[in-house]
Amino acid sequence: MEAINRSLKVIRIKMVSKAVMRFIEELLNPYSIYYSDGVLNSEGMTLLKVIAREVLREYPNLKSRFAKARRRRDYEYVSGLLNDVISYLSQSSR
Repeated sequence: MEAINRSLKVIRIKMVSKAVMRFIEELLNPYSIYYSDGVLNSEGMTLLKVIAREVLREYPNLKSRFAKARRRRDYEYVSGLLNDVISYLSQSSR
């Protein structure tokens, strides 16, 4: 039974990672519809909130960085955070 639960968790992480990766790709484009003058607009903030909710389940240590990204909203900080999230997710998929 425990092996089944463990494999379901791995499958869930992979599924979450795919959806989160699509959202991250959207936010890593500074010319996307989610930025206005280099700052996240309300739709971008919604995507960031979804990404944060999924990522913080596995990596609660990133909570303060997501909070700062929500305050600052500028592309430079958000892209740095998202690149770190990508590295965390790629490490967990190994």
